[in-house]
Amino acid sequence: MAWWRQEWRCAQRLDGATLRPWLLARAANLRANAPIRTFRGPGHWTGVVNRREVLLAGAASLLARTPALAASGTTPVVTTAMAAPQPIAQVRTSGAGELFAVSTTGTLWQLGPRDAAWARLADDLDPASSMASGHGRIAARHAQGGLWVRADGRATIAPEARLAPHAGLCMLPFGIIGVTEVAGRAHVKRFVPDRDENWRESARGTQNVLPDARPIQVDLDSGQSDDNGQIVVLAGPDDTRYTHGALGDAIECTRVLYLERHGLQVQRSLTLPPPYVLEDIAPRPIAWRGGRGLLTMRSGPQGSQLAVITASRSRGDMLEIAALGAPIGAANRWMAASTDGIRLVAVHTPHIGGVLHEYLPEGDTLRSRVIAPGLTNHRNGTRELDLAAWVDGMLLVPAQDRHSLRCFDANRQWGPCPAVPLPGRVTATAAWSWRNRVGVVVLLGDGQLLFAMVEG
Repeated sequence: MAWWRQEWRCAQRLDGATLRPWLLARAANLRANAPIRTFRGPGHWTGVVNRREVLLAGAASLLARTPALAASGTTPVVTTAMAAPQPIAQVRTSGAGELFAVSTTGTLWQLGPRDAAWARLADDLDPASSMASGHGRIAARHAQGGLWVRADGRATIAPEARLAPHAGLCMLPFGIIGVTEVAGRAHVKRFVPDRDENWRESARGTQNVLPDARPIQVDLDSGQSDDNGQIVVLAGPDDTRYTHGALGDAIECTRVLYLERHGLQVQRSLTLPPPYVLEDIAPRPIAWRGGRGLLTMRSGPQGSQLAVITASRSRGDMLEIAALGAPIGAANRWMAASTDGIRLVAVHTPHIGGVLHEYLPEGDTLRSRVIAPGLTNHRNGTRELDLAAWVDGMLLVPAQDRHSLRCFDANRQWGPCPAVPLPGRVTATAAWSWRNRVGVVVLLGDGQLLFAMVEG
């Protein structure tokens, strides 16, 4: 391959903000190693000429003189403080447009899409456990381990639920799916309200699941509506195959279960052979070839690789891996997936110089290309899986130090926007619409909340 093609393909993998310094550095390096030559005015060289040097130096000079090219993109992001009433530990949004925030002391606060003042809803919740909302309800783990539910302005607690401290909840139209832990074993349970609107266990799964699993509802069979779908949960906990521990512990998934949502019987399953695991706690539902699939990360001796799981086309009781990306190449090297339900991206090695990749399916393969380096969407050792957020095809993802947000427009070939500086490190994000402006709620390490408005 001609040298200029190699350079051009390398440059194409970089966004505008990183292309300029890359070109300047390459030009300086080439100048240092250039053959001896003499200069006789602009565009006129005598003696031995290094054409690569001329091309790169000229491109670098052009970029240095046109800052708009070096930081391409036209959609600005503007941040504003949200004046949270207390330091916040976690945030979630609901389908009805509310923002819920749990403080570091366990107080639940609510902010409506047009509100200026926060409403206090509850105290004594577990700030480290994931909450859920939907279908007119919000649910969380009480500080003592019970299931706390608020519906129609009334809150109840089911103290006997014994929810696992790091697991998630899944809100159904007529029930709630949770993970309970007893004597070191975790199981999925369904809770429903009785005549007095107190929540009771109605079904219990028999399979051992991850103690920090986040159950989801998705329709992998017909792909019509996830509200009519079944329950997916990561199971088969194993602490010997792959002891990376990037997600808070070294217990990883070796099975995926697709459970009937009422009785929690296993309808379909996938078992990973050794030495593989899913280095994940919550797969992401995606549109996949006219139906539904699950986006996750498989890890093994060559590190992490993106994977799409679907219902088996040949067996009614099985799930299957429909497509795989290439592995990173070394054990204990992870990637953190992100999706808006259609587009597939992942930050490779998000803890050590993370590089954002786009993935496109080709048969049973997921082909990747580099979008930009120097990013992250995960804090090592935490269970907040994705610090990035999507707004109308716009991806907002933290820089590697988490002190700024980078913005990439998927509708414009991932064209970048100028970085948005932040007064602290990002610890969580949530796409939201506030006061008729679309944007992202940003939770910082000190408990502050910002609203990053996407304009244009």
